[in-house]
This record gives sequence, C-alpha cells and structure tokens, in this order.
Amino acid sequence: MSETASLMTPLEKDVLQEIMNISFGQAAAGLSEVINLYVTLSVPYIDVLAHGEVARYIKGKIPDTGEMSMVTQMFSGNFSGSSILIFPHGEGKKLLRLFNGELGTEGHDMDVLERESLIEISNIIIGACISKIAEMLGDVVSYSPPRFYAREQISDALRESFEAEGAFAIFFKTLFQFEEYDARGYLFMVSNGAALSWLKQSIANYLQKYAGA
Repeated sequence: MSETASLMTPLEKDVLQEIMNISFGQAAAGLSEVINLYVTLSVPYIDVLAHGEVARYIKGKIPDTGEMSMVTQMFSGNFSGSSILIFPHGEGKKLLRLFNGELGTEGHDMDVLERESLIEISNIIIGACISKIAEMLGDVVSYSPPRFYAREQISDALRESFEAEGAFAIFFKTLFQFEEYDARGYLFMVSNGAALSWLKQSIANYLQKYAGA
C-alpha cells in the first residue's frame, strides 16, 4: 500500500469532492463579477498525496515545469497550511486576456499584467475554496497575502512547501470554462498531520450530521 492510500478513504475523498464542487461554484461567481464574463469552475477529480510523492506527481501532470507560473497563499485555523495554484505554460496569457478591461494593457509591462491577473484569479479561487471547506466543516480561517512565483523561483518554493516531514497535499485539477475558451490550473492544499486528523474527524462529523438529517 502506498503512503497515499492510507491518508484518506474513498468515502472521505468523495465528501471532499462534493465540498469542493460547492466551493468552486462560489469561486466562479466571484470571478464572473470581476471579469464581467460568465465562467464555470469544475473539479474533475481530487487526489491526496504524501509529502514524498508530490514533486513526481507535478512532473507527471506538467512536464514543462520550467515555464509554469505559481501563486501561493498561507491560511490558518484548525485547517491550516498553504494553498498553491499552478498554471502551466501559456495558461496565464489566456487568463490575462480576460482582464484587459480591468487592468488595461497600454503602456504596461505584459509580464507584470500577467502576474497581477494570476494573483487576482488565485486570490478569488483560493479564498472561496478554503473558506467554504472551513465553513462546511465548522471552522474559520484567515489568510496571508498571496505570493507569485515564476520560472526559476518555483523549484525552490515547491521543495520548501512539499518536503516537510509529515506534510500531505490535497490536489484538485481545476478547469476554468469561459464563453470563448477554456483554461486550466492545478490547486494544491498543503498541510500537516494535525490538520489531517482534524479534517478526517470533521468529515466524519459532516457525514453523521447529514446521515441523520
């Protein structure tokens, strides 16, 4: 049995999948208001990874890791850790086009604009998702400001986030579906054993509450 298989049961993962789909509905509404364009967000699947498996997993999903962009944001509460939203090469420029009306492009550095648009999108998605998970499982969280990483900064940041002993990551494949085209990103929530114990107990309480309803 892999480390991953012992972290969460299939039922616990199913509950998280349900909660995340609700969370992403909330995030999509917030994003639609910002860009004035209808958008849907979906989570086709989730995975739970032990700390030693994450780097290999990312390379399997995003072969060209040298050209991706990443936004991280710390959160704290009973469920605490860091959120990491990764955009493969080219996805940031797709999303930047949606923000042309909000940010304006004339006279601006396009790399700066791309960074600002990804931070804005990540802030909405991470805030809505983590807050909804906390709310549905009986917790409240606070956040640090988001941080953007590009190219040469990413490897060190990932190593620092994922290689702590006892850490685990919940992975959500994220699809952004717009009126004219789709984009994709990968959301990770990284935490430790204490938070995992709280999460599993809270999921059990959630199931008990709705089973008895």
